[in-house]
Amino acid sequence: MNPADIIRIKDLLPTAMGSDELREQVAADILRRSVFSARMESARYLAQMREVCAQMMEGRISQATARDMLGGILERMGFSPQDGGSVRNPASLRRLDLIVETQTQMAANVARLSEQTPEVMEMWPAWELTRLEGRDLPRGDWPQRWDAAARSVGFEGVSRDYGRMVALKDSPVWQALGDGAGGFRDTLGNPFPPFAFNSGMGWVDVTREECEELGLDPDGASVPAEASLAPDREELARAAEKWGFDYDEIAKGVA
Repeated sequence: MNPADIIRIKDLLPTAMGSDELREQVAADILRRSVFSARMESARYLAQMREVCAQMMEGRISQATARDMLGGILERMGFSPQDGGSVRNPASLRRLDLIVETQTQMAANVARLSEQTPEVMEMWPAWELTRLEGRDLPRGDWPQRWDAAARSVGFEGVSRDYGRMVALKDSPVWQALGDGAGGFRDTLGNPFPPFAFNSGMGWVDVTREECEELGLDPDGASVPAEASLAPDREELARAAEKWGFDYDEIAKGVA
């Protein structure tokens, strides 16, 4: 399944919650399967956002065009970029760029997970977390985040070469990183990039030879679990029970 298809199968989650409330009250299992925007209750806008992001993944429009299209829809809804440039304003350029980048990065990396086969794993059994995109104010704490995530899983499948952030593709460190191990609160709960909002960090394949040099056992790696952004009512209900919130209340916004 290609990234555009992955975006199109996601559910809509209209919500009046802010970002912090969403992270605290809604399971990551639900958020990664949903198209949502903090404090955006219009399902119609979210459906248009989903389609604009899909068209961008297909190469039919650029990120700038996607942002302009969403900005025009929001202006017709009564929002204006003149109301402020922070991410709290749905029509701000920063907010629109953040939404488009997050949705498209997630879809691209879910598609990448689906491409991992035994043959691919034989050649490239690990990933390295590294900076792929620049940021005006890049986070400087990725080594600390990595160390906290690695320690939380007992360095299972993680290289102890502290100069690089490398782990086998099926290592639990990726989920720990997305869960914010160590107390980081800007994460997305994903076992794949982006691990945090507005992150320019991503995956690069690591060869068998490099794994061995870094002290990893490439033969101990298996094909990582395939992540899905498709809605699954039974799985969402289990997530609701696991995380202790009212599924019926959240499900009102799931189309």
